[in-house]
Amino acid sequence: MEIVSAICLIIIMIIALIQRITNMNIFELASIMCDEVKETKINNIKEDSYLDYTKFYGTESLKDEEFMKKMKIIYSQIMKDKEEDIKQIAELAGCTYTECIFKIRYLKQIKKIPEDYFVDEINGLVNRCSPEDQQLLKKYRPYIYRSQLQIPDIVARIPHIPGKTKEEMQQQVLNDLIYLDDKDLIDGIILNKVDGVITYYNKYDKKKKDKITVNCQNCGAPNEVNRGGKTWCSYCGSIVEDKSLDSKENSDK
Repeated sequence: MEIVSAICLIIIMIIALIQRITNMNIFELASIMCDEVKETKINNIKEDSYLDYTKFYGTESLKDEEFMKKMKIIYSQIMKDKEEDIKQIAELAGCTYTECIFKIRYLKQIKKIPEDYFVDEINGLVNRCSPEDQQLLKKYRPYIYRSQLQIPDIVARIPHIPGKTKEEMQQQVLNDLIYLDDKDLIDGIILNKVDGVITYYNKYDKKKKDKITVNCQNCGAPNEVNRGGKTWCSYCGSIVEDKSLDSKENSDK
């Protein structure tokens, strides 16, 4: 965003020099040319990267000849026309409602749409979050987007809240991240709401090796669990826990 602003400033300076030979308002010219710069930014999107992103979230997409056309329309509707109705955006882009949501989230993931925009699936809207949510997002942004830390590491870096134990602090951080994740204000992660493990998009291949299939202790259904972690059974909703590390520790004693 800073680079685009700098380019726009240079454009304005150049336009000022040639203003004598044109009747068009300098700010109208600047707006047109800055939009061209932003359009160039959107042209750099790679479809293969988007397909990897949808695969990460368990919804694989197929190659689409109109991929860039759809992306440009979605971007333009949100950033230029300030359209909030997702159904309307999807219709104009020629994609399904679910597909449109994924594309909006991906545009946020690669920083084409500001991260404080969120997808309100209940009301079918995409808009900016409240000032309070922006502050909460700002609090955790360095630990999620820059350092890509797990919850215990985040707790070790944020100011300690007097009267709260380490475990209570970890639960508070987990609750905050669940809130932000539920509102789609954190992109490129999968947050396990049971054991608090965060899987990051660009570390996906490494994390896959740390997964293990565990049969539910209640219904017997197979579930993918972080090694040594917990999750909810996708069939009956019971908590499924991998205890293989506990078994290994007992055998080593």
